Amino acid sequence: MNQPVYRAAVFGATSAIASEFLRALCEDHEAELLLFGRDESRLEATAADLRARGATCTVRTADFLDFEHDWKAELDGPTWDLFLVAHGSLPDQDRSLGEGAAIAREIGVNFTSQAVIAAACAEILDRQGHGRLAVIGSVAGDRGRASNFLYGSAKAGIAAFMAGLQHRFAERQAIHVSLLKPGMTDTPMTADLPKGPLFSPASKVGRLGWKAVRSGKPTAYLPGWWAGVMTVVRSLPSSVLHKTKL
Repeated sequence: MNQPVYRAAVFGATSAIASEFLRALCEDHEAELLLFGRDESRLEATAADLRARGATCTVRTADFLDFEHDWKAELDGPTWDLFLVAHGSLPDQDRSLGEGAAIAREIGVNFTSQAVIAAACAEILDRQGHGRLAVIGSVAGDRGRASNFLYGSAKAGIAAFMAGLQHRFAERQAIHVSLLKPGMTDTPMTADLPKGPLFSPASKVGRLGWKAVRSGKPTAYLPGWWAGVMTVVRSLPSSVLHKTKL
């Protein structure tokens, strides 16, 4: 018997992790995908790759910082199996901290816009009574550290937001809310960073993300060993942490 078509809407579909996530999804399902992104040419390239893997794709450009946008109207129509919120940016922290507008923009991209979209998607899931919502956060949100606390503070915010949604839907067994927490990942967003042994390829992280969402995990470190790393980082006394370059 044929499986029903799996319908997913993806925000930030051109991100390296999201693209690999969707490739893995297409291996498991006949997929109908609605892909949102900021760059039309990159969206079309992502869609072409996924169509070659059997997916049906529709692309739409979006301004994720337009907080007045009616996402519920945009998503009106079919029953959705999955919403994936994957957009974000990695700021030049030293430069951004010198400009209030730059700080606001980075918080807007990495927290506020994700929360606005996740809230709209959660309302749709609540109305239809089932489905999955996944948001890509980061291990950077586990503790403020000198090297990336601007980005990390936004990711800490989205972690708290997603925990609240998980609590809200705790008794709704057909609704699954997942926070994906990648560690250092080799993507275009980190192209300028020196690569070390803690970096993982986007192909691995994306596929692990799909596996976690498919299984309904509330929180997934990607790869899983980051959970141990961040347990150590969170447990360090401030007197010790402040002597490091983390």
